[in-house]
Amino acid sequence: MPTRVVSRYLIREFCGMFVPILLSFIGVYLIIDFFERLDGLLRNRAAISLVVQYFLFKIPLMITQVTPAAVLAAVLISLGSISRRNEIIAFRALGVSLGQTAVPLLAVTALISVASLLWDETVVPYCSRHFQYISDVKIKKRTVRGLLSDHEIWYHGRDGFYNIDQVDAARSTLHGLTIYRLDESFAPVSIVEVPQARWDGTRWHTSPATERRLIDGGQTATRTLGRNEVVIPETLDDFVEVQRSADELSFSMLRQRIRTLARKGIDTSTYLIDLHLKLAVPFASFVLTVMGIPLAGRVRRNPSVSAVIGVGLSAGFGYWVVLALANSLARGGALPAPVAAWAANGVFLLIGIALFLGRE
Repeated sequence: MPTRVVSRYLIREFCGMFVPILLSFIGVYLIIDFFERLDGLLRNRAAISLVVQYFLFKIPLMITQVTPAAVLAAVLISLGSISRRNEIIAFRALGVSLGQTAVPLLAVTALISVASLLWDETVVPYCSRHFQYISDVKIKKRTVRGLLSDHEIWYHGRDGFYNIDQVDAARSTLHGLTIYRLDESFAPVSIVEVPQARWDGTRWHTSPATERRLIDGGQTATRTLGRNEVVIPETLDDFVEVQRSADELSFSMLRQRIRTLARKGIDTSTYLIDLHLKLAVPFASFVLTVMGIPLAGRVRRNPSVSAVIGVGLSAGFGYWVVLALANSLARGGALPAPVAAWAANGVFLLIGIALFLGRE
């Protein structure tokens, strides 16, 4: 019976902290993002209604990004306050161990992690596509030249329509480029297939290509083009702008894109990292809770709650540093994608378990 009462009390304390902390983090995020974009908004004379729409559609992505930090802060502040009031000592007197104290908080944050995963799969991709569209088309007034599906990139260029399997911005490379060239009356003239094109900052360097010219009577004439014979008027930035980022794709969409590219023999390592991150990052809330609970328990020895919160938030910052480092190594080919995506979770989960054992 005491354990149930304690569990309900701890959950109430945690939720009472988590909601306002999450809202305050989102508010700070909005303010910082607004002032970072203010110059561009003024330069483009963006209407207030468009600015409001942009930030409303961006809030779901903000929620995803700040939730782990909000969870850690809520755990540290709620348990720190309880410890400072000597209530942890009272729980121990009732026979409630630190492990039993942790169970309800771990259960709640596990639910938050699962909810984050579902949120990222449904709401975030839809809203991310909308705020990008508002930014690029309605605010910056760029012409819509990209015709996007979940698995392909279509671009309306000066030579006709381009179909691209992958835009690798990091390597300044296009993979699987097919150009459907049209004449002035928009009648098809030829189809050019370019396996790879690399941008050097001023021009494209293309691999040997195949051109199929359409002639009268529905016949085609095929010829091979040498290196750099294909001229592409657009720049790399033109194609990067129309490619959907990982935030705009759900897990299932991204997995399907990887399968499609893999069948064509295109390197999918970058997409694999993003795919595994979509599973790993939502569980950061649970992992940071495992570490935060024993850290908050140290208030019994040190009455300075702010000091413990500082240590805990530093540990949370360390989580993101490890995650960024591991993914940089993976993008450089030094680590497999699954290892890189889950490395921070594994490391900090082990640290949290060690702290728990030390507290017990």
